[in-house]
Amino acid sequence: MMRSYLILLKLVRRYWIFLVVSLILSLLITVTMAGSFLTIVPFWSKIVEGDPFVPQISVPLPGYVQTMVDNFADWINNIPNQKLLFYLLFFVVICIVLRGLFQFICDVTLQFIGNSVVRNARSRLYAHLQNLSLDYFTEQKTGELMARITYDAEILHRGVADGFTRLFRNFFDLMLYLTLPIIIRWELSLLVFVIFGLIMPPVIIIGNIIKKLSSYSQEKIGTISSLLQETISGIRVVKAFSMESYETRRFDRHNRRFYRIMMRMARRDAILSPITEFVVMFAAAIVFVFMGRAMLSGDMGSGGVFILYLICLGSIPRPIKQIGKANNMIQRSSAAAERIKSVLNMKSSIVEKPGASDLPPFRNSVRFEDVDFTYNDNKLVLEGINLEVRRGEVLAIVGSSGSGKSTLVNLLPRFYDPTAGRLLIDGHDLRYLTLKSLRAQIGIVTQEVILFNDTVVKNIAYGMQGTSRDRIVEAARIANAHDFISRLPHGYDTIIGERGLMLSGGERQRLAIARAILKDPPILILDEATSALDAESERLVQEAIAWLMVERTVFVIAHRLSTIKDATRIIVLEDRKIVQMGSHTELLEIEGPYKKLYEMQFNI
Repeated sequence: MMRSYLILLKLVRRYWIFLVVSLILSLLITVTMAGSFLTIVPFWSKIVEGDPFVPQISVPLPGYVQTMVDNFADWINNIPNQKLLFYLLFFVVICIVLRGLFQFICDVTLQFIGNSVVRNARSRLYAHLQNLSLDYFTEQKTGELMARITYDAEILHRGVADGFTRLFRNFFDLMLYLTLPIIIRWELSLLVFVIFGLIMPPVIIIGNIIKKLSSYSQEKIGTISSLLQETISGIRVVKAFSMESYETRRFDRHNRRFYRIMMRMARRDAILSPITEFVVMFAAAIVFVFMGRAMLSGDMGSGGVFILYLICLGSIPRPIKQIGKANNMIQRSSAAAERIKSVLNMKSSIVEKPGASDLPPFRNSVRFEDVDFTYNDNKLVLEGINLEVRRGEVLAIVGSSGSGKSTLVNLLPRFYDPTAGRLLIDGHDLRYLTLKSLRAQIGIVTQEVILFNDTVVKNIAYGMQGTSRDRIVEAARIANAHDFISRLPHGYDTIIGERGLMLSGGERQRLAIARAILKDPPILILDEATSALDAESERLVQEAIAWLMVERTVFVIAHRLSTIKDATRIIVLEDRKIVQMGSHTELLEIEGPYKKLYEMQFNI
């Protein structure tokens, strides 16, 4: 259990001054409440019963403290009742005002700590995700990562802000309710506290159970988030196949599992209340028996002392229950913190070497030397790749689905590292170059265009902030995109929606080409950039691509062989290896995989 508290304390150590301030404020809140409580004894003794005020203290006090108590009692007894009543009321009002002020400052301070911790956790988590390599994202579900940033971070906030608020305030309140009875009647109080101690084992056990259930619930909310992300982004497919009922049932199944976990937590959380109430009633019965006898025998003194004792005893359940709830919150938060930490502890498989140098402007060639590649130590995807592409060449890559075409080009911007062998640009091993300088010289246009829910201008100039509007418009003109952009409601300032859904496929593709033109990279990767387009859109995109390819070194992944007839060279990937290489004409003159693919596509 202490481990959970240590996890949260590590998160808030940057704000330890504010945490100490909130701790002191919580103590002052209890002190002001104690002041209000202590007015009961002189009020009842002197004003209601008309007897002199005599402090009922059953524990020995240091001499100077005893002197102060006696002097205070003399002062009270020498004040007329009417004046004393005014003083007591004034004192109670001051205590209430101060308590409210301290409580406000304490709540704001703890909320500041909680929100700051969550802000920092979310920022660190998001920044860390940005720096992880692509292999991590292929293994993780998008919805689960979103749940770490949203749901887990919110649970973390509740533990730090609400959990610590309840814990601090109710801890000092509990100390007050325990201390006053000890001062009044320590023998009886010890017996009562032993009875109250019976509550602690259930609190600890329930807290540990809730931490485990909370971990399960956070995993389940990650699954639900993934399901939402998949179905909402793929809603067209869902509707096209009339799968609405199936997806509804699938979501309801996961939602019900989450509901059952939450109800198990709720039941264990709620069981603290009846346990506490039972123990309190048992303790109250003992107090009534013993203190009732003392009252009847005259050993109790003032009735005000008896009332104060009962008030303290009756108040003990509330802080115990609140501390139990605070413990449950902290257990849930520590589980969330551990899940966030597990992501932060993930290391990127693609890292810059110490002292990595910048890649000079590309001049000569890209070379693959004995390159092997495998995903997660499974079977080889590429094996023994040896290839040199000279500056200005257009290299087309063909092969059946799963032959490793996309993997081959993904090694170039170092999205992945080869399992064996190496890649060189102008003789520079990619692993010893800075990622920023490497990727600055590579442009990518893929079949699946990624656009953001932002303006046309910002999508074209993505990664090139500060580019003049004239250059952006010129890039759009070259990409055959200016005309359709001009027809949009706000032209270049139109927000194009999530993933650019306001645009057609050809329009999205031309924006991606405009982005690549604006970047002006010497090396270009085209991953089937004209597939799934109508004839007119394909013509416009092909014109833009033809301009984009001028005087660049281009890697083209092609499924339609008609688009690569003019490539400088064509390589055919099959069974993880390059099995053919040559121009379009040369490859058609010999029997082999390329000729078979060509004949299949053109029904020859």
